[in-house]
Amino acid sequence: MSLFGALFAGVSGLRSQSVAMSAIADNVTNVNTIGYKGTQVNFKTLMTVETSLTQYTGVGVQSSPRQNVDIQGLLQATTSSTDVAISGSGFFVTSSVADVGSNDLFTYTRAGQFKVDNAGYLQNVGGGYMQGWPLTFYDGSQTASTVESGNDIFMKAYIQENGDKLIINDNVIDNSNLRPLNLNTIGGLAAPTTSMALGANLPAQANINHNERVSALIFDSLGNPHNLSYNFTKTAANEWASTIEQPAQSAVVTQKTQKGEVYYAGGRIDFMSEAQLPISGNLIFQVHGTDFQILLNNDPSAVDDDLTTVATADRTMSQVLDELAQVINANMIAAYGGAGIGDAPTVPGNWARRISGENGITFDNVSPTRAMTFQVDPANPIKDNAGKQIVYQNISAGYIVPALDSGEIDSGIIGEVTLAWYDLSGSNYDSATGAPAARPQRGASAVKFAGHGVPAEFFGRHPSEAPSPKFTVEIVWANGAEDMRAENMLEGNPRSPAIETFFGNYHTPDGLTQMSGEFQLNSLQQNGAKFGNFSGVTIGEDGIVTALFDNGIRRPVFMIPLASFTNPSGLQSLSGNSWIESDFSGSPMLREAGGVGSGFINAAALESSTVDLSTEFTRMITTQRAYSSAAKIITTADEMLNELLNIKR
Repeated sequence: MSLFGALFAGVSGLRSQSVAMSAIADNVTNVNTIGYKGTQVNFKTLMTVETSLTQYTGVGVQSSPRQNVDIQGLLQATTSSTDVAISGSGFFVTSSVADVGSNDLFTYTRAGQFKVDNAGYLQNVGGGYMQGWPLTFYDGSQTASTVESGNDIFMKAYIQENGDKLIINDNVIDNSNLRPLNLNTIGGLAAPTTSMALGANLPAQANINHNERVSALIFDSLGNPHNLSYNFTKTAANEWASTIEQPAQSAVVTQKTQKGEVYYAGGRIDFMSEAQLPISGNLIFQVHGTDFQILLNNDPSAVDDDLTTVATADRTMSQVLDELAQVINANMIAAYGGAGIGDAPTVPGNWARRISGENGITFDNVSPTRAMTFQVDPANPIKDNAGKQIVYQNISAGYIVPALDSGEIDSGIIGEVTLAWYDLSGSNYDSATGAPAARPQRGASAVKFAGHGVPAEFFGRHPSEAPSPKFTVEIVWANGAEDMRAENMLEGNPRSPAIETFFGNYHTPDGLTQMSGEFQLNSLQQNGAKFGNFSGVTIGEDGIVTALFDNGIRRPVFMIPLASFTNPSGLQSLSGNSWIESDFSGSPMLREAGGVGSGFINAAALESSTVDLSTEFTRMITTQRAYSSAAKIITTADEMLNELLNIKR
């Protein structure tokens, strides 16, 4: 190596140490930058091809900066629920714009200091908008990626502007499969009741037909509160039937067994209390194959008829409803077989009943073969004196109350209802003629107790026949709320399923019991809530963003994915403490937080800079010494050149 080579080596030293000092300066100034990854400058030699064993041809040093992106920073707690930190590997996916276009870049960052901007989007201090997977209720789609949260199942999907649902491919990074989180789009929420558990002691010493009642508060999909009442009637030793008094503004209620058979079914009509009297109109029924109509006649000269007419002039609403219930009941008795045959049992006493303190009438369908239908006559709707329709259950198509399930039919003339609460088909028949010999009997019990007071059977089934004792209650609403039906889940509407009801486990005193003593309600638990306003979010370590509402409801709305790279230190750095992929980093792979190959997300926490000041100051000293030494090489080589030039003199 010549003296000129020594000069160039000194220059390369100055240049490399300048790069090292620049990295140190960058590290020191970013010591408090959230998610910052320190840069370390390494050095490598520069050589030329050796042409002689007696010559040395090195030409200096070259710097090689390396940003240690894969080093974990310390986590520090904060008070903001939208601050997030990654513990482990992975990066948040962000973009410089909220709604990413086809020409916009996705960037990757560890800076989780997200705040809500003026449009409701989550944006970090570097200007990056959080991107992730919106969550909706799972509708059964086979191609959807599902996420479980509590007892609910959600899927990665969202509704597009054209109204179509897009199911997200969580392996793809583009503007269709990644969406921004906008808190302004989270409105108020009501939660319908979907489950109920009841525990009570039914008195063992009670006589046959003794009745106990439990009222539970439930909520429809609009957040309206309602009372749903269970009636327990003792039908035999250790056996109790269960029927339901359905809530106001409902049209049909159905109680189904563990296997989905109809155990109890009833309908209801509600009149609005603010009606201007007198009222008029026509009701149409079909009960057990028999059609009948009841006219509400407001003519002052009209008189009551036991089967066809209710005079409404000069009567209060309460008086009209009392009379109407009696007329409906008389028609149902006739339809079910006539007096002595079609009469209702002691409890409930009548097939149609005015609800005490309410402007409503309920009625039971006990036909094992035919559904009941009822409707307000579209040609003569029920109106008040001002012409206003005053019945909630007023859809023109009417309502259907399903038939009871009769189970297996025995051979011969006698039919036996083994599944429903009532046996209209008749367990008491004249074996010679096949004619009814007496009033039909109650059917299966809802619960049969063992001799030590715990349930042995539910709806006539042992644990071997129906391992789960849970049953369902379905409600058709007339107030605009979504109907509570088991079929909703199968039809892609999981928001308002049937109410799953639990009276206890088999042979376990954790629900209903039958012991000596008074009736006692021990427990009553149900979910659901009235309408509540959005109040904030929480973020789980799995990346699920859960919206909080002031009615106590929590609903997952978003999932934050983490991107991982084969070589994260090969990412290309951008301003704003973010990176983009490069040929050296490899392509990003999206994963759920906490999954294989990705870290966990910590809410209300931030990842500190990886810069250690003591290390940086030590490097600063050594870099300064190295820079001075490189400069000394240049001055020394210069002096040697001067000596060489002086030889000629």
